[in-house]
Amino acid sequence: MEVKDVFELRKQGKLEEAYAAIRPMYAVHKGKYTTLAMFWTASDILKKRLDEQRGEEACKIFEALLRVLPSIDDRDGKGHAAVMSAAVRLGRECKTFSIIDFLESYGMEHLTEADWQAVTPTVNEGESPAKRFPLPSTAMRMLTLAFHEIQDEPSVDRALKVTPLLQEALKRQPYNKNAQRYMAIVYGIMGEREKAIAIYKRLLSRCHDSWLYAELSALTEDDGERAALMCQAITHQRQEQFRSGYHLQLAQLLLGRDNSRAAYELERCIAIRQKQGFHNTREINDLQKALAGVQPVSAVSQQDFYRRMAQKYINPNG
Repeated sequence: MEVKDVFELRKQGKLEEAYAAIRPMYAVHKGKYTTLAMFWTASDILKKRLDEQRGEEACKIFEALLRVLPSIDDRDGKGHAAVMSAAVRLGRECKTFSIIDFLESYGMEHLTEADWQAVTPTVNEGESPAKRFPLPSTAMRMLTLAFHEIQDEPSVDRALKVTPLLQEALKRQPYNKNAQRYMAIVYGIMGEREKAIAIYKRLLSRCHDSWLYAELSALTEDDGERAALMCQAITHQRQEQFRSGYHLQLAQLLLGRDNSRAAYELERCIAIRQKQGFHNTREINDLQKALAGVQPVSAVSQQDFYRRMAQKYINPNG
């Protein structure tokens, strides 16, 4: 079998056969076309392994792609684009893959202008182009994935590694809501609380995403204001399944101050989690013990409480 036969197998959609055929060829000869075939068949198999939910294998193939990429003629940038697309997908689908580690090893300086361009989805036949909105650029999607990792494991070291990418994003889109939010998160990790709070307040003056209220609450020292911000987070989160954590945080803030309202919030948290099939955490069980025998307020009373807290702390002049 020759390299042209490998490309023909790939063209026919016989991806496994093409990959199996090129590997022994590439092991003994790393010529221009052998290397090219190795790269693109491996890229095919990486996507196939992710479709099959075989993330660990996909990660290993990705590492091989990175080793092969410098050896191919990539003047059209398609190889780079394939690697970037694979990295984004791995960041979403493979728990052991770190987009931060990838960016550090690959080099943020290797991002191209194309990586910063918004992606326009393909319009299907009969579909109105107006219904398709541009998707965030590859670079912005990587930035988002990086901050998911940072929020899971916040550290100064991780924040510093992503800061150059964040600064470039803000340079290009200074009013981008997500980029500004990420800068606030960085300031929070760095201990520059006032700078972080200022960003959140500017964002909340023009948008009311629930997570902005929740993240500002975590930075706020006044307990009343913290509780009011959590009330707003609950009010502005339209999807019930994402409110359970907010209910729990508000219950913890109200514990010992207004136990009947804390009991209501805990009750809502547990009810939502049960709908999703989740068991109680140790944190929830401890709170249940602390509130044992306490009668929760009514839903109507708690909604009124949310409104009064907003009037007192969020919109005092409203």
